[in-house]
Amino acid sequence: MNAPRNQSLITPGSAVQLAGMVRVAPAADLADVVEQRWIVAWDHRGRSPVTQEVLPDPCVNLAIEPAGVLVYGVTSGRSVHVLAGAGTVVGTKFRPGGFSGFAPGPVRALNDRTPPPSEVVGSDEDRLEGELARAKTTRVLIEVVNTFLRAHRPPAVPERALVFEIVSAMRAAAPGTRVSEVASSFAMSPRTLQRLFAEHVGAGPKQVLQRFRHQDATDRLAAHGRADEGGLARLAAELGYFDQAHFIHDFRVATGRLPSTLIGT
Repeated sequence: MNAPRNQSLITPGSAVQLAGMVRVAPAADLADVVEQRWIVAWDHRGRSPVTQEVLPDPCVNLAIEPAGVLVYGVTSGRSVHVLAGAGTVVGTKFRPGGFSGFAPGPVRALNDRTPPPSEVVGSDEDRLEGELARAKTTRVLIEVVNTFLRAHRPPAVPERALVFEIVSAMRAAAPGTRVSEVASSFAMSPRTLQRLFAEHVGAGPKQVLQRFRHQDATDRLAAHGRADEGGLARLAAELGYFDQAHFIHDFRVATGRLPSTLIGT
C-alpha cells in the first residue's frame, strides 16, 4: 500500500492507505466490544524517523509495542507517533464505549493517558507479557490478546449497548447536530447523556460529535480539495458551521492546522 501523497494528518478513514498498515477484523465473539485489529510495521533504519499525527476515534486502544503492552486512553485531540528504526505494533481498537468495564472506574479516568499495564491488566500483567513474548507470529500474538479479553470481559450491561447505539447514530447524524438533539432522540436529558459518555466512552457527547466532524472535514479536504475561498465556505456550510471563519477557527484548534494546508493532499 502507498501512503497518501503529502498526507500530514491521518484519520480512521485514511489510515488504511498508509504503507505498512493492515487492518484485521475482530474475532466474532469479541466484535461487540472490539472494532478492529490494526498492525503497523516500519523499517526506517538508516533514515530519519517518520512522525505520524493521527486524529483518532474517541476510543481506547490496546497496543503491543516494542516497549511492551500499552493502553492508550481517549485523547482530547490529535496524537503524535514517531516511528524510528524498525518495529511492529499490533493494536486492538475498541469500539467507542467498548473498553468500559475492562478497567476499574470510568473510562474518562484514562483520558489523555497511557497508564501502566498493571492499572488495567492487574495481577495478570506478568503472565500476559510472558505469553506475548513467546508468541512467534502476529497471528499467535492476536490470539493471546483474544484469550485475555475473553477471560476479562465484563458482564454485559444495558448502558453499554445503549452507548453503542448512540455513537452509531452520531456517526450518521446530519452536520451541525447538537447534543440536545441526540439526547432528545434517545429520550434522555443532555446531562444524562454526558454522564453516560463519561462512564463508558471517556469523551463527552459534544467531543464525539466534533471529532466525527473534524474527521469528515479532513478526509474531504484531502480527497477533493477546495482551493478557493468559495470552496472553503461551501465546505463549512456542508459541515454545519455558521460560516467559514468559525470552521477555520474550530479546525485549527482541533488539528493545529489551517484547512487550506490539507487541500488536495
